[in-house]
Amino acid sequence: MSCRVLGIDPGFASVGVAVVELEPSTEKVLHLAVIRTEKSALKREVKASDDNLRRARLIYEGVIAMCSLYSVRALCAESMSFPRSSGVAAKVAMTWGVIAAIATQLGIPVVQSSPQEIKKVLCGSKAASKEEVEAALRKRYPFEGEGYEFIASQKEHAFDALGAVVASLDSEVLRMARTLG
Repeated sequence: MSCRVLGIDPGFASVGVAVVELEPSTEKVLHLAVIRTEKSALKREVKASDDNLRRARLIYEGVIAMCSLYSVRALCAESMSFPRSSGVAAKVAMTWGVIAAIATQLGIPVVQSSPQEIKKVLCGSKAASKEEVEAALRKRYPFEGEGYEFIASQKEHAFDALGAVVASLDSEVLRMARTLG
């Protein structure tokens, strides 16, 4: 028996997602992607608050589609780190509102890991670089064929989402999901 989980690297312009199938003793990466939202090009004709709501809806649509397509049973997310800019923090908080709404709507748990926990689990150091995280994930999982949708410059978000899953593997939620399928 297996179950599928969705890793999420919450952002506002870029949301990394990774679908992983959990078997009792192994994992298989099914999909890596980055959901992109961009500011409206109609600067003076669209209120920033209306545009942010539009972008939050795009994130919702992308994440809920992944959950439905893959019959996801849990969300594993990089926990919110608090950026220096209050504007960025507000936008990331909107993404977290979307994640909470989806988890509530689907009745599935959310497991969070801090960026430092993810780096420590993958690389043995809380100060690991993005390149070291990616290298550790590429070593753990072969990435060939279809199912990987991201621009090379945005791949760090997809890999961070996958890292959130790996860092959550020892959580009670994922241990139970593996045994129950």
